[in-house]
Amino acid sequence: MAFIDWNDNFLIGIRECDIQHKKLVNMFNALHEAIRLNIEKKAIEEALYSLVKYFDEHFKLEEELMEKGGYPEVEEHKEEHKNFKEKLNNMLQSYQEKGNITLREMLKFFKNWWINHILIMDKKYGIFLKK
Repeated sequence: MAFIDWNDNFLIGIRECDIQHKKLVNMFNALHEAIRLNIEKKAIEEALYSLVKYFDEHFKLEEELMEKGGYPEVEEHKEEHKNFKEKLNNMLQSYQEKGNITLREMLKFFKNWWINHILIMDKKYGIFLKK
């Protein structure tokens, strides 16, 4: 069973973003499966950092599209991205230095945040930019 089951509710109607959203789901699922199978810690951490890096690339694309398209809530959206990255960096630091957060907890946070973000924030800019 997949960690996140892709469905068309995640589509926002902006092709590039939809492709990246699908890739993020695949990355979530691969990381979850690696953790579930207890793959070597180094490989899991590499997958985790690839996911984090891809979030940055994806956020950059979204923000550029919103700015180009004159989306009126671009600053609010950027702030949401910034807050996520800060929380994520704190979790990564806690994981690396103190070991008081698990990879599963981080993945659960990613999933909950991402689903809420795409279904609310991303849908709004998708509708605006398609006009």
